[in-house]
Amino acid sequence: MDYIIELANIEDIDSILDLYSDRIKWFKDNNIKQWNRYLENHPKEEFMEAIENKNYYIVKQGNELVAGFELTTNSKEWNDDITLAYYIYKVVTKVGHKNIGKILINKCKEIAKRDGKKYLRLECLKSNKKLNDIYEGHNFKLIRYGENERYSFSLMELKIDE
Repeated sequence: MDYIIELANIEDIDSILDLYSDRIKWFKDNNIKQWNRYLENHPKEEFMEAIENKNYYIVKQGNELVAGFELTTNSKEWNDDITLAYYIYKVVTKVGHKNIGKILINKCKEIAKRDGKKYLRLECLKSNKKLNDIYEGHNFKLIRYGENERYSFSLMELKIDE
């Protein structure tokens, strides 16, 4: 079945937050030390603002919400307001649905090309080797490591083909 990627509506907020809650539970059940306080650090209002600013996308398979992500020009940890880049944040997939990442990244590249961006950038938990490897498998390059008061992270970048 095909995937539909579209901007989220405010009516989608509870379903979006359910995706994160389910993924957090899955991480805990699988002893993966990630997102322990994710929804505390990223409250509902933050998601609502991203939706209102037309920066939050959802991925549907039929009528089922299977993924979500934020695509923005706000560089947060990158501290770079000059580079023509989109930053991918808050990527979540529904438990039990695999290989959605390629579809999501291709859509981000399509949007970036349309909007004249030269790069896609993201950050991910430095200690999650599997996730870092997944992004590298999608041709993201490690630019540098960083850290904030909560965690250490990898800053990764993908040059958009001209």
